[in-house]
Amino acid sequence: MFDVLKTRIDGLDAILAGGIRYPEGGAAFVFITGGPGSGKTVLGLELVARQWLAGDDGGTCLYYSVEHTPRSLFRKLAFDFGFYGAEARVTPLPQEVGHKLVLVAETSRGRSQLVLTQAHPATFDEGKSGSSVDIDWILAEVANHRLAGPVHMACVDNVGLLLTDLDWFGKRRALLATRRQLQASGVHGVFVQETADARDLRLPSAEEFSTDLLIELGYQTESQSFKARTIEIQKARHQYYYRGVHHFSIAGRGVLRDAYLGARNERGPGIHIYPSVPAQLSIARDTHAGQVPPRGRETLDMGQKDLCAGFLDGTGPTSGSSTVLLAEPGTRYTYLAMRFLAAGCARGESTLFVSTKEDNDALLRIAEREPALSRDLLRPADGGGFRFVDDFRVLYLHPEFISAGKFTWDLLRFAEPENGRPVMRMAFDNIYRLGDRFPLLQGQDFMIPALVDMLRYRGVTPLFVELVPPGSAKGRVPFDPARWMVTFDHVLHVHLDEEERTPRTYVRVLKSSTGKFARRAFPVDFDRE
Repeated sequence: MFDVLKTRIDGLDAILAGGIRYPEGGAAFVFITGGPGSGKTVLGLELVARQWLAGDDGGTCLYYSVEHTPRSLFRKLAFDFGFYGAEARVTPLPQEVGHKLVLVAETSRGRSQLVLTQAHPATFDEGKSGSSVDIDWILAEVANHRLAGPVHMACVDNVGLLLTDLDWFGKRRALLATRRQLQASGVHGVFVQETADARDLRLPSAEEFSTDLLIELGYQTESQSFKARTIEIQKARHQYYYRGVHHFSIAGRGVLRDAYLGARNERGPGIHIYPSVPAQLSIARDTHAGQVPPRGRETLDMGQKDLCAGFLDGTGPTSGSSTVLLAEPGTRYTYLAMRFLAAGCARGESTLFVSTKEDNDALLRIAEREPALSRDLLRPADGGGFRFVDDFRVLYLHPEFISAGKFTWDLLRFAEPENGRPVMRMAFDNIYRLGDRFPLLQGQDFMIPALVDMLRYRGVTPLFVELVPPGSAKGRVPFDPARWMVTFDHVLHVHLDEEERTPRTYVRVLKSSTGKFARRAFPVDFDRE
């Protein structure tokens, strides 16, 4: 049987399929490796701090740093990360010795403490104290703390610098003995070590530490020489995990993701991990045990009735199905997308409008001048004017250097229930050449099909807008809708007929999952409510 240790780090538990699994009655052992500046210390510190801040009454967590002083670590926790937004009153105890600082947290679960220790040999004057800092010294410290109460976790950063006096075999024996002793004591262990060159025989490789969980941090050079932070689970002995390279970011105190999707907007301070798009799709499927939610049977009100004119025998888009408008310029596709959501709001549904081109103010002006929109989307604002109803949320996508994983991870989180009400409809205006606004999405052709699938697992009915060249309907430019037809349940082509005296907008159905639709185009009457 196994127990699971929740890391409480955003996204890390997701790629670990729930947390760190370890044998019942034992303890987890984690090894973090990576190059200089890759975030190893920050990850190790957050792992320990989150266990401390969520710990039971009387529990202790230990953090040993070879390089950093206790005061510098305290400042990082307090001022850089604000103790990760935890609802706790943290008090540092009077510092009796220079190399050690004790922090006490008072939470709803009681009092727990974090002991920060600088474990560098130069910290002590061996001639006076007769002590030396090494692995045995740290194990003795852990044992002493256990005499006073339970110890939940101990982290050693940078463990390799404590082994400089041992040969290769001695280092390996010391590390394995440390792991065994911590696990036998029921103390979760974390080792942090800078990546060693494969030819460097001065230190055992990470794999030779016989760790339960091996995490490697690094960088990945993306377009325009931009380096994205990466995290990869190299090994997880007792559990299933989501393989591949994932991205992560580090946010400081006061950085909150509450307005728009972007590199500087997060849910709170600390490390945020974004599983790769394939991993997110696998997570969604695993969460639902491979059972794809069924589409609804009742035909949806698309807002603009003419959009459904081409569907026959009462067929058309239903809840849970996906639709894309292949729109030529000048066809008022943004208005059509807003009508789709307005119909949802009229039914009491919570909706989300995602835009790559119009911000909240621009959309508000569109709604104000269109009676068909203002009736369902607007309400009087305090101080005069109008604002959108609570059921109509707007997410404007600012140009950003963010990975595909972060893009979909954040987007799906905006579709999460707000005030207990899940988003039922989403309009995405538009997906044309997303790589121009989000350079790291260049070549990410899999992202949109995966997003469509993941929205269905969440019970969201999406309408996407894609720009196509003018003249597509008349065959004046090459037009192959195949890639949209294999992705979406319903494909509509919205175009202008400029040969008429007064050009009008037409819509024709190119594909319907029902198979019942007319082959001709129908005019769109924008004045019809």
